Amino acid sequence: MGFKAFGYNVISLIWDSIVRSKHYNVAYLVAPEITPDEISNLSKRLNFYCPELKLEIKNINSAILSCAPILYFCDKNKLPTWIKCIRGSIYYIDYRSNPVDGWEWISLANLCSSCKPNIEDSKIKFTNYINDLRAQHLSKCYIFGTGSSLEKAIGYNFSDGYRVVCNTIVKDKKLWNHLNPNFIVAGDAIYHFGHTMYARTFRKDLYDRMQETPTTYFIYPQQFHTIVYRQFKPFEDRLIPVPVGNYKYYHNDLVNNFYLPALGNVLQLLLLPLACTLSKNVYMWGFDGRAPQDKLFWKNSEKHSYSNYLPELQKEHPKFYEYYVPKDEPTKYINNNFGDEMDELLHQAEINGFSFTMMHKSWTPTLMKRFRFDQTASINKK
Repeated sequence: MGFKAFGYNVISLIWDSIVRSKHYNVAYLVAPEITPDEISNLSKRLNFYCPELKLEIKNINSAILSCAPILYFCDKNKLPTWIKCIRGSIYYIDYRSNPVDGWEWISLANLCSSCKPNIEDSKIKFTNYINDLRAQHLSKCYIFGTGSSLEKAIGYNFSDGYRVVCNTIVKDKKLWNHLNPNFIVAGDAIYHFGHTMYARTFRKDLYDRMQETPTTYFIYPQQFHTIVYRQFKPFEDRLIPVPVGNYKYYHNDLVNNFYLPALGNVLQLLLLPLACTLSKNVYMWGFDGRAPQDKLFWKNSEKHSYSNYLPELQKEHPKFYEYYVPKDEPTKYINNNFGDEMDELLHQAEINGFSFTMMHKSWTPTLMKRFRFDQTASINKK
């Protein structure tokens, strides 16, 4: 390590020790070029993520001399490297240039909140519930996506296995109560834990569904706990924040290694690891994939998504969509998250005794090769 890098590390450690015990009441907005409408928009976002903070506009030279968090509304590559190295608490919230601006806001919320997840307590709750479920001696685990085929699940009985659902299935009260899920998982900063009507509606519906099924636990990456706890404190005994580790495989028993894999997408990050914790026989429903005519990532079931709120989501996070589903390469996200890497990770689990069965046809080749034609006949009709 060079002397300059060593110096930057020392300064960074000192900065971290300062901000850990700091209480904030202001955030400095550094924006070389910004319109009144953009300022208003950022103020609304700040009011959601950190309602106790006031927004003040500063130039970068004065902002870096304070301990207050800096909201940098410009391409991060334009910020001098030395500032990035020595000044912590800079958040790149420019939705025009940063595809993960939603995650930056989550980081800011965590900095300013006194609500920190107790991971040891979370692990104990999780382990106790898993032990209760394992005592049922069910031979399989069903996991459910929100593709178009999810609508057909209402016609079948899945009570012979554990049931893990995700995301906006919460919109469908009838299907939710029919499945009576053991777990609900979610893990996206803008779709589930953000400031838009899409995310707010998801959380409202989730709250209602959690009231209806008192044995459903909510599992999510720990970074979202600040947002979750605000609204879901009445269900504190069923909230399971889990840290993300540095491994990349699905067949991890979360009871023994209480970390999620460092993988993207709810299927890889949450559904498959949780299913592999519950059973060696994993059955998948609602993962239709991206048909050639689909827009954005893929087509969701209309009964299980908030398509009327998608335009706002796209407007609020334009770079997110431009980066992950570019017009000249619309299958980029699918290829990166459901292609060769997923196939290899499923194969690794399979040679360790796990089986994965796709219960209906899918446009995703990795899942389609695990399709078994007679699976709907092998479970009981409703």
